[in-house]
Amino acid sequence: MPMPQPVIHFQNVTKRYNLGLTRVSLPSLLSGWAKSLTQRGEASLADKKYHWALREVSFDLERGQSLALVGPNGAGKSTILKLLAKITTPTSGAVAVNGQLSALIELGAGFHPDLTGRENIFLNGTILGLTYKEIQKRYDEIVAFSEIEEFIDTPVKRYSSGMTVRLGFAVASCIEPDILLVDEVLAVGDASFRQKCIDRIKTLLRNGTSLIFVSHDMGLVRAVCERALYIDHGRLQHAGTSGEVIDLYNQILEKQRVEKLNRSGEAEGGDVEITKIDVVDAAGNRVTETYGDAPLEIRIHYTAYRNLGKANALVRLYRSDGLSVCLFRTSLDGFPVSLEKGAGVISVKLESNQLFGGMYYASGWMMNAQDSDGSANGVTDWFEIKNRTPGREAHDSVFEPQRTWKQEIKS
Repeated sequence: MPMPQPVIHFQNVTKRYNLGLTRVSLPSLLSGWAKSLTQRGEASLADKKYHWALREVSFDLERGQSLALVGPNGAGKSTILKLLAKITTPTSGAVAVNGQLSALIELGAGFHPDLTGRENIFLNGTILGLTYKEIQKRYDEIVAFSEIEEFIDTPVKRYSSGMTVRLGFAVASCIEPDILLVDEVLAVGDASFRQKCIDRIKTLLRNGTSLIFVSHDMGLVRAVCERALYIDHGRLQHAGTSGEVIDLYNQILEKQRVEKLNRSGEAEGGDVEITKIDVVDAAGNRVTETYGDAPLEIRIHYTAYRNLGKANALVRLYRSDGLSVCLFRTSLDGFPVSLEKGAGVISVKLESNQLFGGMYYASGWMMNAQDSDGSANGVTDWFEIKNRTPGREAHDSVFEPQRTWKQEIKS
């Protein structure tokens, strides 16, 4: 009995881009071709400059398997997705995709901003190869999953980023593709919807859908994927279980920080790096949920690769719909910050966070004293604020200040 074909087959795939090629008209192409004929092969190749996005990468993906692509920005992860989605073709090697593929690569990709959510569902479904009747059959499920029914007849250009990714993921996942490509989009939206997406992905995997997943959120990678590839500088560095690859990747990142710290002079790629931002309670425990009258501490863990002197730390809180709730600055609060070479932590404590119920996250920056240079940034995981009084709806308000009521009765 013949072995079943993998749904994705990558064999010695190389992708090379010509740097500085801006003119692609027929005369310029013919001119370049004629010029190359007048030069010796090796010499003409040496004169050209290339960017090697991928070099001889090979892997297979079986039906129902989940695979994460892990690595720094510019490693080649998005190039792999573009090759799979047939947006581009390999310079050499073979790429085979066996089955219907659905891609959620970019926030709002494939959506027409002037069309309503309803119209975009039918447009996207048609692009993905479904008939009108097939889209109609899945329409109610898509709208229910996206949780934006009241806005479904509103033009997409008026959607928040969270609403856009809800609808995009709903369309991409509810058509039950053979292969699903997901790139970073789950970083947008509230934690409850992200968990809903994870549950949906796991259901698709159980039903035979195969997954290629790209994210810098290693917790999300562990939760979703059984296998992972570590890609760097266009080459496959390591393949294994998601746990093995994540541990290796974290070790490499930590080694790079130590090496930069031990270098003399100015560090390449930035003088300061934010290694982690977390939210903890009064006891120092990581916060996933708490109440609005509880204290919170937001900690920025950083490494300075040389003595930088006076600096400024910024923390901004966001609600899950993208609303900026508040901004804290050490300079405006009169708190002096000086960055010396080495690792450290800067934190801001909210004695009572006074946030109204909902999902939130914090972002942080390290800047120089003038806020003009030396930027490093990072974000926390999502955390939930619960209301003490039952029945209050999340997002009804931004914050709940400490208060005292008073009544006077005048005769």
